[in-house]
Amino acid sequence: MIANCDAHEERGAAFSVLDCLPVGVCVVAASGIIHHANPALHELLGCEPGGLPGRSLCEFGLECCEAGTPVADPARAQRAFRNDGSSRWVTVAEAALTRPRPGMEAGYEVEGLRLVTVTDVDSLRRQGVIVDEGAAQSELPVADTLLEHGGTRGYKVPDRLAQGATRSANLTRAAFRDGSDEPAGILGSLREPGDPQPNHERLEAILEQSPIGVSVSRRDDGRIIFVNTRFAELIGLPREKLIGSRARDYYLDSHQRLRVLDGLRDGGGVTNMEVQFKRADGSPFWTLFTVNQAVIQGTAVNLAWIYDYTERRSMEEALRDMASRDPLTGIYNRRSFMDMARAQLARAHRFHEPLSVFVLDVDHFKRINDTFGHATGDDALRMVAAGCQAILREYDILGRLGGEEFVVVLPGATADESRVVAERVRRHLARMPIEAPDGTFRLTASIGIAGLEGATDTLERAIHRADLALYRAKHLGRNRVAVFEPGM
Repeated sequence: MIANCDAHEERGAAFSVLDCLPVGVCVVAASGIIHHANPALHELLGCEPGGLPGRSLCEFGLECCEAGTPVADPARAQRAFRNDGSSRWVTVAEAALTRPRPGMEAGYEVEGLRLVTVTDVDSLRRQGVIVDEGAAQSELPVADTLLEHGGTRGYKVPDRLAQGATRSANLTRAAFRDGSDEPAGILGSLREPGDPQPNHERLEAILEQSPIGVSVSRRDDGRIIFVNTRFAELIGLPREKLIGSRARDYYLDSHQRLRVLDGLRDGGGVTNMEVQFKRADGSPFWTLFTVNQAVIQGTAVNLAWIYDYTERRSMEEALRDMASRDPLTGIYNRRSFMDMARAQLARAHRFHEPLSVFVLDVDHFKRINDTFGHATGDDALRMVAAGCQAILREYDILGRLGGEEFVVVLPGATADESRVVAERVRRHLARMPIEAPDGTFRLTASIGIAGLEGATDTLERAIHRADLALYRAKHLGRNRVAVFEPGM
């Protein structure tokens, strides 16, 4: 009675959302093999359309976290080697594809898949600003020292020019730390020999070129003393109106602002925290927010980078939602239903509360398809899902097991109490007119119910008992509700 949904088709539909994004994005397995890549990534890596799936990111010099390790959210600067042998500097950020965990803020990974975003920063690299999360092999001793002891280190390094020639350049490196005061990476500044140390005007010129929003505010009163053009665009105000305003005015959530302040206490900082800000018109947008403390010309300041994360966050939420929903009816698919129902079963066991399950099957559904066509049959299934939702409580869990079979978990309800609800659903569906090419028709449904039995009962056993009751309802003539009884 319980059929599996086609998870592969669901993922394919979900991943197609990535194709409209302007930055390179792909979905990779734990092994690094690419499952899906959008057109922007094909163009960035110099590949023909459709040429990336099945290949490994390692072929292009891009490294991802190993399977089973935590995903690092901050973007990593890497050199990507394109299909034609040329290379570009990119930042690589990755996140686990997660499925919502009922009642929990955090989700869990979907089959080990990860979402990898590759952003072209080659032009920024050529301007003399680079960010390395890990040092090159030849510089590992220096990086290890900086990460352990802090401070800065300057030395000469060869720098490859666009024409393939090399020159000597001055590289200054410094370690930065995350909100837990743990080493988070190395910040480097590359200058031609003889370049003076950046003064105030030069620093502003560098920050102005950043494709990410940058603001500088005084630590003593929080007044903004500098913003770049990108920051002004994100807020939606001219730069002159932003100068002198307080940084606190642009936080949407005061609790998030307090988390940032906690990270800044005792000389700390915040790295790629998800923070929601508001534009001048009051509309919200999500950011990856990094802020560190600095001293510029004797003034103690907070130096903040704001990366607009709204589109990526919306895309991730859409992917999570699409991965959990039945594409035909919009209700939970079998896997998501089972996950959420198990959580409710565990809660019922923990608090010694009742819980019941009912399985609903549309009567003579094959006849509907044969008579009116599969398109009308699909419409009928969508109407059944909507009809169930119209009767069920907001916290009841409705899912499609497959075909014309639906399943409902009713937390806090005994089998007898569920029978009342199931009868209302059955009557509602029987009265519902369904459009067909030659007019309208009506359908009926049979429902089997089973209640939770003891502290060791499982969801699978409860659904099996509801299935046996469903068989009884169909045997007795269909269009009826039956409750499981021993001996069925």
